Amino acid sequence: MPVSSLFYYNDQLGKVVANDLILQWKITAAKTVVPVVPNSAQLSSFDAIASQAVIDNFLGTSNEFLVSAFDATAMGTNAFAVIVDMGGQAKSLLSVTARVLSGSNGATVAECGKVAEGLTASTLACEGALGSQGNLAGRFVLAGLDALTSGLLEVRFCWVAK
Repeated sequence: MPVSSLFYYNDQLGKVVANDLILQWKITAAKTVVPVVPNSAQLSSFDAIASQAVIDNFLGTSNEFLVSAFDATAMGTNAFAVIVDMGGQAKSLLSVTARVLSGSNGATVAECGKVAEGLTASTLACEGALGSQGNLAGRFVLAGLDALTSGLLEVRFCWVAK
């Protein structure tokens, strides 16, 4: 993790240091995961998120991420989404990546990644977004994900703090 105790002589550099937030889940059955480190700061899903209220209640914001970015089309085959409650700490999101390690010794790898430019409604694609209130979201499409019954799913957000 690039967070450092280094004090920059030029204080502008400290405001652009990228941080990596890495979240991991153990795949326990088809479309079923358990966080490697349990936490309440993330809302994850393989399927469409039920309503806008689910997102708003989780983040404590209003329409920061729209449910249409996590509807049945956007959350189609082999899709996984995660919304992260950053408590408003994020200033920018640079990129999102995801990978799944499966098979013997995790030798089978599926990956996707993208410069974070926003979430397109009703679109099955790998994308990431910074919310208007400083929270993060990503949607990923990983070959063969829905059928896996074991393995490791890892999501990485590269972000800059306020």
